[in-house]
This record gives sequence, structure tokens and C-alpha cells, in this order.
Amino acid sequence: PSIAVDPHNPNRVFAAVLGHAYGPNPERGLYRSTDGGRTWRKVLYRNENTGAVEVTFDPDNSQIVYASMWAAQRPPWSTGGPLLAPGSGLYKSTDGGDTWYQLKGGLPGWKDKAGRIGIGIAPSEPNRIYAWVQADAQAGGIYVSDDGGRNWKRVNHEQRIWGRPWDFACLRVDPQHPNVVYAANTSTYRSTDGGVRWTAIKGAPGGDDYHTIWINPKNPQIIALAADQGATISVHGGKTWS
Repeated sequence: PSIAVDPHNPNRVFAAVLGHAYGPNPERGLYRSTDGGRTWRKVLYRNENTGAVEVTFDPDNSQIVYASMWAAQRPPWSTGGPLLAPGSGLYKSTDGGDTWYQLKGGLPGWKDKAGRIGIGIAPSEPNRIYAWVQADAQAGGIYVSDDGGRNWKRVNHEQRIWGRPWDFACLRVDPQHPNVVYAANTSTYRSTDGGVRWTAIKGAPGGDDYHTIWINPKNPQIIALAADQGATISVHGGKTWS
């Protein structure tokens, strides 16, 4: 579900591997290649029920890597999302992926039925990290850290933003403004106050199921969205789309 290439070394790449969704399998986990993808080594593994679902670099330091682990299986008879299990969490490495530790400090745990976590790092302030956290209604929502993931606070709990996490969990931050953050769901939402209040900028009413957001790093007025139906692009900050 996610690949991250070192911006300073194109031969160094991480792949988040969920594994097949229908049962335990040891292929789940986070893999790293240092030879352009010819060979791979698993560098983060929890158990056969927990896969990696997202990986991203710190914008200023590619030795700092964040990875989201998701313990979930989708039984063939289910139409309401996967069955969760203990093991989900957000992890950080400061030595290029050799060692990892779990970020907690206010994030929900298994007692809160924590599941998938989406990651959004502010390029202009890399210590500002947003997390889209699947959990029960009392704990799920959008969380923010201003110290590189050590401490977190929930700033929004609306399920229109973080609901259906088995389909959606994409957060992206404006390259120039750390308080401007986007979330993709049945609509694409934007917050200009650090994740507290959100406005739908594409898809409401009648959403198209948006999954991925790309913001031009040199001109954040240019935004591309990947939806079930294809791609849609705005060249002036989401006022109109084509």
C-alpha cells in the first residue's frame, strides 16, 4: 500500500507490505532495499496478523522514518470492514530503519480498539505530524504532535473525516503552511487551523471516494486527487477541478 524513496539516495527505498488480507501470513511487515529494489530485507515486523500500511520519511532527515502497522484481516463474508486485532501502531526509526520504537504519548491503544493510522508530516515544520487514527468513537479522530511524535492530542473527532478507515487514511500537509492539512475520504476535506475544523473542497454532496492526495511541493495551489473514478486536478487550490 505504500512505497517511500529516499530523496537523497534513489537506491534506498522502503515498502510497506500489508500481506494478503484474508488470513495470517509472515510476509507482512516493512521492507527496505538499498540496491534500487533488487534485494529486500524486512526491518519491521510485529506478527503474522499485522502488516505495514504506510511509510514516509522526515522531510529534513531521511534517517528518520515513520511507519504505520495495521493488524487486520478481512474475512470473505464481511462487507463492513476488516476484523481488528492487537498490534496496530505508529513507529519511528531515527537510524535509517535499523531499529524502531512505537509512538504512544496520547495515541489510542488496543483498549480503544485502535487500528489503521494515516500519517501527514508538515514539510515546513517536520516536527508537526498529523495522524488519522482508527479507534472506537471515544478515541478515533485526527491527532497532532508538535514534537516529532512523542506527544499527541486529538483535535477533531468527526467521523466524516476519519470514518471508513479500511478504505481511507490519507492525510497531506501543505508544503508551506503547517496548519493547512488535507484528508481524503468520500469527500476531500481541508483544514486551515491545524486539523480542528474541516471543510469539504471536493465531492460533497455525492462523494467519489478519494484515496490519495498529492500537493505540488513548489506550488501548493496545484493539487491532484486519486479517486475510484480516476484522477482530478486543481491548479488554484481547489476552487475548481478538471
